[in-house]
Amino acid sequence: MLRSRSPSRRRLFAAVAGATLGIVGFCGVAHAQMKEVTFIVVNNLFSTPAFVAVENGYWEKLGLNVKIKLTASGSQVTKALQAGEAQFGHAALSTTIASARAGGNMLTGVMPYFNAAEYVALGGRAIIGRKDRGIDAANPKSMEGKKIGYLRGSTNDVYLRQWFKKHKLDISKSTLINLPVADMPISITQGVVDAVVPWEPYSSQAIRELGPNGVIASRSEEGLVSDVIGVVANQDWIKNNYDLLEKFSVGVAQAAQFIRQNPRKAAEIDTRYIDGMNVEDAVAGFKTLHWDPRMSVCTIAGTVAAGNQMIKDGLIKQDRPFVPTDFIDPTVLNRVQQKHPELFADLPPLPKTVADCKGQLIN
Repeated sequence: MLRSRSPSRRRLFAAVAGATLGIVGFCGVAHAQMKEVTFIVVNNLFSTPAFVAVENGYWEKLGLNVKIKLTASGSQVTKALQAGEAQFGHAALSTTIASARAGGNMLTGVMPYFNAAEYVALGGRAIIGRKDRGIDAANPKSMEGKKIGYLRGSTNDVYLRQWFKKHKLDISKSTLINLPVADMPISITQGVVDAVVPWEPYSSQAIRELGPNGVIASRSEEGLVSDVIGVVANQDWIKNNYDLLEKFSVGVAQAAQFIRQNPRKAAEIDTRYIDGMNVEDAVAGFKTLHWDPRMSVCTIAGTVAAGNQMIKDGLIKQDRPFVPTDFIDPTVLNRVQQKHPELFADLPPLPKTVADCKGQLIN
């Protein structure tokens, strides 16, 4: 069902699965001069830069009329891009891109924005359990044999498997139930499952709703999986649209900086786009998330390793190892960094070598 919203200066339409957020309001740019593009994103906090760029008018000031479509998972984003429903979308540059390319959908990253660039691996995910089902944060083995809600084939899936591997646990002893992430809080609070593996704001929601019965087995844990999210598109389309993508990516970089500097204001913006979201859940979630668009030696190492680990674990089939250019075409990011250093000036220096990076992947 299409639901209308009316913030000042623009009309916005939103619904969780596939509705369009239209933007009207041109800051003095004539309608005929506005370039219309569609950006498809997932209904979670990783989409916050899109919401902020719309709300703050970053894209329209650059002459772009950006229509945003919301969907439920990264795999749905990649399918929509393959079907031509949008020019670009957002997805995990490691796991989602790996899955798409292994299936013949030749997507690659163009502008990261969610990233902890000093880490090889720092996941913006969580494993939340019920205390009354015997789950104990101090005893990882208590997760074995439990009924766990997860999203099959997602970064959350890899995060869970790597967490089990880290603690030398047998995941085959647990029952994995494929669930939409937005359904995870109600599924665990009603006892349908013993634990869930969500992303934000649903991790914070589950923790809040479980109260003292909630157990945080893992949250934004380092060393499990590379978790870099950004703008993705077909690799050939990217090469033919660098100038358009540069404009779009300037707006993304502006939005990422706004989130870093104004997390509560960003959370308030999110509530206008994500149905039923509690602003305090978003504020809590932002404390575990990182908004650094830069691709460092750490990021590149983690992204490639994550894709190749998926091959090794049999989650995808690929006849060759992944290489960095599978995951990122750095042309646009380099342009934005060179022309707009002020959008990155509040970020810390980056490690020079992989050995200097935090969050080294577990073996």
